[in-house]
Amino acid sequence: MLAPAVAAQHPAMPTDLMPPRVSSKPLLAGLLAALLAGCASVPPPAPGVTPQASAQALVRRSLFDRGLQRFITLQMNAPQPADQAWTLQRLSLAALYFHPALRVDRAGVQLAEADLQIAKQWPNPSLQLGLKYGSAAALMAPSPWTVGAAIGLLLESHAQRQAQAAQAAAGVRAARLLLRGASWPVRSRVQQTYVALWAAQQQAQLQQQVLDVALELQGRTAARAQGGWDSPLAAALAQAAAQTAALQRSRDLGLEQVAHAALAAALGVPDAALRAVHIDFSALDAAPPQPGAARLTQLRGIALAHRDDVRAAWQQEQAAQAALQLAQALRDGGPPMIAPGAERDQGVNRLTLGARVPLPLFNQHQGQIAAARARLARARAVLQQVQGQVLERIEQAEAALQAAQDETRRADSLRAANLELLQADEAARHQGLIGPVQVLQAKLRALATEHAALQARTAQWQALGALQAALQHELKPPHAQMRKAAAPAAAPLAPQPKTSPHLSAVAWHSQFSEAR
Repeated sequence: MLAPAVAAQHPAMPTDLMPPRVSSKPLLAGLLAALLAGCASVPPPAPGVTPQASAQALVRRSLFDRGLQRFITLQMNAPQPADQAWTLQRLSLAALYFHPALRVDRAGVQLAEADLQIAKQWPNPSLQLGLKYGSAAALMAPSPWTVGAAIGLLLESHAQRQAQAAQAAAGVRAARLLLRGASWPVRSRVQQTYVALWAAQQQAQLQQQVLDVALELQGRTAARAQGGWDSPLAAALAQAAAQTAALQRSRDLGLEQVAHAALAAALGVPDAALRAVHIDFSALDAAPPQPGAARLTQLRGIALAHRDDVRAAWQQEQAAQAALQLAQALRDGGPPMIAPGAERDQGVNRLTLGARVPLPLFNQHQGQIAAARARLARARAVLQQVQGQVLERIEQAEAALQAAQDETRRADSLRAANLELLQADEAARHQGLIGPVQVLQAKLRALATEHAALQARTAQWQALGALQAALQHELKPPHAQMRKAAAPAAAPLAPQPKTSPHLSAVAWHSQFSEAR
């Protein structure tokens, strides 16, 4: 207290004229306690990650991981034995569990949710402290000091807070849609590499048969040339064909290794982890589904309006619209501020109320409003661009699937014709009409058509996967469609399980993300 000291220096001042000595310490202490009460505890920082530790965790990934097994059991709603073969469905789930792209998108959702939390929270008050000294009034006043404190409160309008929350909420919805849509490229890549590995293995087996037939044909042609039944040129050509078949067999084995590594990369695991399990390719035994034109037209319309990336672009357009409303709400200069407080002015206690009102004299937020309008126009253009890209992908996938189907039909027809010729040659050989050389040549022609049919079937499966990713809709195999068509009209249809669920059907749990 400064007032007693000043009174002692001026004994002539009547004590009844002195103002009551009301202490300002309880008031300041109360303000400080109110501020400290709103302080939240700071969570401990997350443990750091080094490149070395991350690399070690990556190379130690395994398809026998307990977290992965629990995750697959949850999605399949059935226990999964550790030694069970890995189908396309289980491989797709492993990719959803391990793939880093989905973890990045999940972090994007968390960031958008944090932005929404920021938009909804109230701004913190500010503590304003003041201290003044009046030397001219020191002889007359009880104290030459003026001490004050005030709490600054930012008064945001309802329109501003509503626009901020709408912008952040649209961002959250867009991030979640992008996360759901991110599963389709991952799943499509798994299917493409799965089909490629199957095709590489089938091609290696076919080429081994070609090599066996070519070697047998080389031996018989050489023997015929030595006996004078054939020319040396024919023997040399047969030898060159056998060498070419051997080189192609070596190349096919290398392509099989590359395809195996590509499938492991699509899953997000090392190649050694994939080689430790058995892959089941029985899903490719049946013919790929062939959707009709009417069904494709319907699915195309649905995709153009309801694909996840289209809806995400629309949510981003909604966020840009909310940003424009926010910029328009701030055209008057921004929210004002009031500062209620108290001060002790030269021995006198006073209550104060200050205000700070922005004055939009030099600008009325025209630049921010123009920028928000430009971002809104860009968001609308991006929406149209995304829809155009979706239509392009769908039409290209439809054309590729149609071409692959036509090629498969022609290859199957040619293969059937060559098999009939081979059977006729074998029958003629049993009758003694032709020799074994003609039969071996017929086998080579049949194997060549088998190779063409394999390439056509591979292209058909890959085009189907690209079309499913473009439509973001799974096309059922023919047997599922036949069962659906044969069901009674009055009986309710049982829900068909998805053969390879995408992210919208995946139940994520914190234990899985922590385990990774």
